[in-house]
Amino acid sequence: MSKCLDRTEDEAAGWDARLRGAKSTFRDRREHQLWLREAPLHQETHDRLQAMLFALRAGSALPELSALRDEARGGVEESRRRRRSIFAAIAAAIVLAVMVVLGVETDGRTEISAKKQGGTIYATSPDERTKVTLADGSVITLDAATRVSVLLGKARRDITLLAGRALFQVAKDRTRPFVVKAGDRTITALGTVFDVRLSAKELRVTLAEGTVAVRPVGYRPGLAEQIMKPHQQLVEALGAISPELRTIDSEKAISWADGQVFFENEPLSSAVVEMNEYSRLKIVVDPAVADLRINGMFRTSNQAGFLEALQVTLPVDVHSDGNGQLIISRRPDPAAE
Repeated sequence: MSKCLDRTEDEAAGWDARLRGAKSTFRDRREHQLWLREAPLHQETHDRLQAMLFALRAGSALPELSALRDEARGGVEESRRRRRSIFAAIAAAIVLAVMVVLGVETDGRTEISAKKQGGTIYATSPDERTKVTLADGSVITLDAATRVSVLLGKARRDITLLAGRALFQVAKDRTRPFVVKAGDRTITALGTVFDVRLSAKELRVTLAEGTVAVRPVGYRPGLAEQIMKPHQQLVEALGAISPELRTIDSEKAISWADGQVFFENEPLSSAVVEMNEYSRLKIVVDPAVADLRINGMFRTSNQAGFLEALQVTLPVDVHSDGNGQLIISRRPDPAAE
C-alpha cells in the first residue's frame, strides 16, 4: 500500500506540474480527469495536494511559503524522499496559510478568501488565470479578473459567477445538480463542460460537452428555459428582447483556458477588450477604426504580437499617449497627403 501511495503521490505531483505549465491543453485536462476516475486513491491524493497548494498560494508573497510552494510544484522531478518532505512541509505551513486567507491580502490579489454568505470565494487578478478543483471533483478554470462563489450542498452544487469568465468541467453527480448563476440567468448541468462569460454588456454561455439548461432567474415574460447542445453559444446582450443562440467552434471559444484566443470576423473594439483582460498595459481603440474586423489566433500573454499583427493586416497605427496607454488609430493615407 505504501508503494502504491508513493506512486500515486508522484503522479499527482506530475499532473499538477503538467496542468499548470504554459503548454497545458484542454486534452491534458481530459486525460487528467480519466486518471482521477481510475481509482478513489487518485482523487483523494489529488484533492489533498490541491488543498495544500491552494492554501499556500494565498500567502505566496511570504518568502517561506513561496519557497515551499515552488518546492511542491517541482516535486515530480525529485526523489520520493524529497516529495515526502514537501508534503510534510506543506502540512506544517497550512496553519500560517490559513491566517493569510482569513485576514491578509497578498500583493493586491486574492485567490481564495474566507467564507462569505456560506460560499467560498475564488478570485484572480487582472493578469492571472488559475484552476480550482472542488471537493466533488469538478474543475473550474478562472480567467483573468474573475470572481466566483462556490457552495457545495448535500442536494445541490451552487456556483455564482460574480464577474469575469470561467470554464466549468463538471463531475457527474445526478443527485446534486450543478447550478451556475450569472447575472439574471442560471445554467444547470449534471456532467458537462461549459464556459460562462459575464460582462457589463452581455452574458455568453458556450457548451463544449453534454447538455445544460439555461433559465431566467425568477419570472420573466417571454423568456423560457433554453436547452443547449454541444457547440452552441447563447448570447444575451444588455437590453436585448431575447437571447441569441448560435452554432460555433466550441474548442476555439474555450481556448482562452489554454492561453489562446481566436477571433473570427470580430470587431476590433471587441477583440481589444478581450486582449486587455490579460495585460496591465491597456489598449484604447479610436472610434474611427472600432468596427474594423480581425481574424486569427493570438496568445493571451503576447499583447505585443497582437498589436504587430494589427498593423500588418489592418490600416492602423499604434502609438503611446504618454499616460501608459496604447492608442490604435487609422493609418494616414499617403495619397491624401
